[in-house]
Amino acid sequence: MFQIVWSPWIGRWNGVCGKIDHGETPYDCMAWLSQYISRSMIRWYRDGANLGGVYLFTAEVSEKVMAEYITPKCLCHEGILDWKSIDWLLNPDNTGVVDNVQIILKGLFNASEHSLWKAKYNGSVLSSCEYSEEKTQSATHKAT
Repeated sequence: MFQIVWSPWIGRWNGVCGKIDHGETPYDCMAWLSQYISRSMIRWYRDGANLGGVYLFTAEVSEKVMAEYITPKCLCHEGILDWKSIDWLLNPDNTGVVDNVQIILKGLFNASEHSLWKAKYNGSVLSSCEYSEEKTQSATHKAT
């Protein structure tokens, strides 16, 4: 996870990878992973405006790799990189994780690459995080 150093989530933990820069494909932004699963896409909306989105991927990392890749690491242009457990990220008392990340993680590992999350904000407050599977079935998770 990255502890972000820029707005709107300064100081909060967010996922790694997925942001597509101009001219990149979804594959380009995560090609360094040897094995991965394409999970879905997320789009953000603030006050009705589409802010763009990212593709979501997961990968299994062995305990050996985790032990060899010592964290935390300061990557000043993005933030601080650190391994975090799912239990830590999903703890309801943990207010240091980006709000839509906690909602998405609950269903991410069962999502298909054709699914879509829509995180909707009123100003900086998450109002809903909706999941749709291939645009045929939809569920809404209201932010609390």
